[in-house]
Amino acid sequence: MFRCIPVFVLFLLVLGVSLSYGAGGFEYISDANTLGLWHMNNDVVDSSPNKFDGAVEGKTAWGEEGWKKGGTPGKSFSFDGSTVINMGNQKKLITPDAITVEAWVYPTDLNGWHLICCNWGGADVGAFHLGCEGTIPKFHITTDKGTGFAASADALKVEQWYHIAGTFDGNTIQIYVDGKITGETKFSGKLIDNKMDVIIGSKHSREYKWIGFLDEVKISNIAKTADKLSANLNGPASVSSIQSLTTTWGSVKDK
Repeated sequence: MFRCIPVFVLFLLVLGVSLSYGAGGFEYISDANTLGLWHMNNDVVDSSPNKFDGAVEGKTAWGEEGWKKGGTPGKSFSFDGSTVINMGNQKKLITPDAITVEAWVYPTDLNGWHLICCNWGGADVGAFHLGCEGTIPKFHITTDKGTGFAASADALKVEQWYHIAGTFDGNTIQIYVDGKITGETKFSGKLIDNKMDVIIGSKHSREYKWIGFLDEVKISNIAKTADKLSANLNGPASVSSIQSLTTTWGSVKDK
C-alpha cells in the first residue's frame, strides 16, 4: 500500500502535515444544539431530530467528486444557478437569542451575490442571510434593533473548498472562514420572527442563487466558537484528489 503513495505525500507526512483525501474526511454530527443538518448524501434529508427535509426546486444533481465522509461514501449537492433547496417557513429553525449557520462551500462563480443558506427576503423581513458578495463571505441578521452584518477580511477563490460559518450571540455578529474569525460587528437584539422560507442556495425571493457545490449545511441554536467549529475541519476532500496535485494540495490542513 505504501509503495503507491507519491513522494510529495510522504514528504508532507514527514513534516507532520495532515493530508485528507479519499477515505478520510468527515461528517457532521447532530447534537443538542442542532436545529437542522443536511448531509447532501444523495438526498436533502434533515438528519437532526427536527426532520426538516428539503424540497428541491429545479435540477437535482450531485457532486461528481464523490467524497467519503467518516468512511461512508457521500456526495455534495450541485447548484447550477437555477436550483434551490426549500425547507419552507420553519420557525423552529430560528431561535431569537443566538444562531450559527455553517456549510462547506465550493464556488464556481463569485461574480455578484451568491447565497449559501438564508431566512431572508430583504432587510427587516428575514432573520439571517449567509452568502458571498463577490469573493467576500458575509453574514447578515435582522433583530428587533434593525439589520447588521459582518464581512470577512479574507476573500474566497473559485474551485476551492472552504468552511464558512456565520454566528450571532445576541451582542456580536461573526463570520468564520475555515474555523478562523475573519470579521465581526457589534450588534444586539433578538432575531425576528417572520414568514420567509428557509432556503439553501438562495433566499425567499429565489434570487442570487449559489453556483457550485454545497455540503454539510447546519443550523444551530448557539453561537459557536472556533473550538466548536474546528472539530469538523478535516475535509471535505475528493476521492480522486490523489490523482490531481492541485486538488491534493487544496486538501492539506495544518494541525
